[in-house]
Amino acid sequence: MANTERCPICNVAVKPENLPRHLNDIHPRHPDMPRFRDELKAELGRNAPRNAARPFRIRKIHVAVVLVIVVIGVGAYYVSFPREPSGDKVLTYCGAEGIVMHYHTLLVINYNGVQEHLPGEPPGESGYIGFLPQDTSSAYQCPGGGFHALHTHDGSGIIHCELPWGDVTPNLGEFFTIWGQPLSSGGAWIFSGSVSAKVVDMDAHTTTDYSSNPASIPFDHPAGGPYSNPYSIPQNLIFYGQYGNGQSSGFFAGEVVYLNITA
Repeated sequence: MANTERCPICNVAVKPENLPRHLNDIHPRHPDMPRFRDELKAELGRNAPRNAARPFRIRKIHVAVVLVIVVIGVGAYYVSFPREPSGDKVLTYCGAEGIVMHYHTLLVINYNGVQEHLPGEPPGESGYIGFLPQDTSSAYQCPGGGFHALHTHDGSGIIHCELPWGDVTPNLGEFFTIWGQPLSSGGAWIFSGSVSAKVVDMDAHTTTDYSSNPASIPFDHPAGGPYSNPYSIPQNLIFYGQYGNGQSSGFFAGEVVYLNITA
């Protein structure tokens, strides 16, 4: 298995040589990014081998990793207790990425049995949901380069839940409201018809039916902690790589939301 490192912000495993690009692509607005860039240039070198005799020194990036571990521990505390509805928090939040919780939910939309990719960044697609105005409801556009706590980075179906709080659980209805698209038992997005809405929990090995109220589907916090995204997109749902530039890494927390629409 190829050597990998963990991103000091989201804990995703990446090849050492790809870590600078990962940080620039996924976390360009993180307040610590200028420091991480400087430290990667100085500490990781990437172009020359380390001196084996060089004494070990505690660096700022090591401190950042320890802080991430502390955040994970705090998140584990929150995971063990019931969540309150998020109310308007998620809808009105605009700013930098939240660093208390950062996990991914996979949304799969099928229309008459054919999977439909979300708006992404390949030719012919408009942008990212929750980032760019053309893919975000005019009522919930973020000014000044901010972005929403629920957003996408490509057309794979991975929804980033980047929350500055640990005491709320966002839901599918909030994502569609930010997106500016309809969602009900009678249709979703640009597709009209009967909606069968189900959630597969890959940790608990359960399937739950939400067809009567798809908007209520919760984006549950992962059991593994606030930065846990241990599952890669299944091969039969492999829109990752075909649609979008791969900025979502192809990993999610184990919750698959299926919206099957039949005209």
